[in-house]
Amino acid sequence: MIQARILLTRALLWPMLIVSTMGSIGFLTHPVHPKPSRPGLRESTVLQDQSASEFAAAFTRAWLTWPVGETAQEWQSQMQPFVASSVLGSSFPGPVSQGKTTQVVEAVFPIRLTRRGPKEFLVDVYAETNLHPLIHLTVPVSFDTAGHPAVINPPIVKPVSHAGAINTAPTASSAPDAVSAALRPVVVSFLQAYLSGQTSADLTNFVAPGTNIEPLGGLFTWKSLTDLQVLGHGPYTAIVSIEVLDPAAKVEISQTYALSMIQNSGKWFISSLAP
Repeated sequence: MIQARILLTRALLWPMLIVSTMGSIGFLTHPVHPKPSRPGLRESTVLQDQSASEFAAAFTRAWLTWPVGETAQEWQSQMQPFVASSVLGSSFPGPVSQGKTTQVVEAVFPIRLTRRGPKEFLVDVYAETNLHPLIHLTVPVSFDTAGHPAVINPPIVKPVSHAGAINTAPTASSAPDAVSAALRPVVVSFLQAYLSGQTSADLTNFVAPGTNIEPLGGLFTWKSLTDLQVLGHGPYTAIVSIEVLDPAAKVEISQTYALSMIQNSGKWFISSLAP
């Protein structure tokens, strides 16, 4: 009786052992690996942020490289990989009009990235050149539907230590013509002081109490006002386009600023400055 039970137990164990062994062999010969997951939203966002920063750095290096005697056509060819084709030959300024000194970029490094929309960024970049120890640019980068980056507006030059700025572009209806006329001389005087001033104290007569804006310290000199649009119904936003001259490289550059304007005791003040 006992012998029969032993034989029955062995008969049941052998099939179980065979099945278990075959399963182990199958796992070793055909291991089951987890399928790689698709990049999530966070990973895609990080990759896009990195791409925008790298693109802005490459653009900055090209935009600040000014060979002596370079023509507008040569500059456009140099910038073609970076600038949207719709603006390359029209409104986008090439810094070649009076170039008499070669500028060579020695180092470029992004310092901050601001996302303004699903496909739009503002990238702050520091650059070192043979003519300027340190330049701070804000580069607007936009991605098209295929994921290709491009610069659709000129970069904005800022002082290395910049405060009092806003990062959002205003959208509003146009202000009355009388307001635009009243703000025009204030805006021109402020920007002239902003270009030439050495410290924030040089802008005291123009900025609102509690506002701190650092001037460019003579990095550029004033040339002309090219466009002024005043938006809103109080407080107002002045979108100002100007032409400036880089005295070191002897080239003309276009700059556009958004100035928030407030009135106090009948006098106009700037409460913030942004690209």
